[in-house]
Amino acid sequence: MTEPNYDPDQWQELFWQRGDRIYACALRQNLFGEWVLLRKWSGRRTGKGGQRETVCADFEDGQRLMQNILKRRRYRGYELDAPSGPDAPLC
Repeated sequence: MTEPNYDPDQWQELFWQRGDRIYACALRQNLFGEWVLLRKWSGRRTGKGGQRETVCADFEDGQRLMQNILKRRRYRGYELDAPSGPDAPLC
């Protein structure tokens, strides 16, 4: 079994807001070195929300999915917050 090759410098996170709704996604590697897209959404007042984790074929596939999410959030009126570094928590 080969040891995973981690590259935290390529990890990415994006955060959006619209009214009392928040949405976040992160492209990171799991314990096996696979690229995973993590998505979380919630309402600030209600606390209702959810999350989804998608294993990507590779880093480029994960970036493509993040670009699709970025377009969808813009279309739905969400405002993008400043991107954060690899050590910031997701949500």
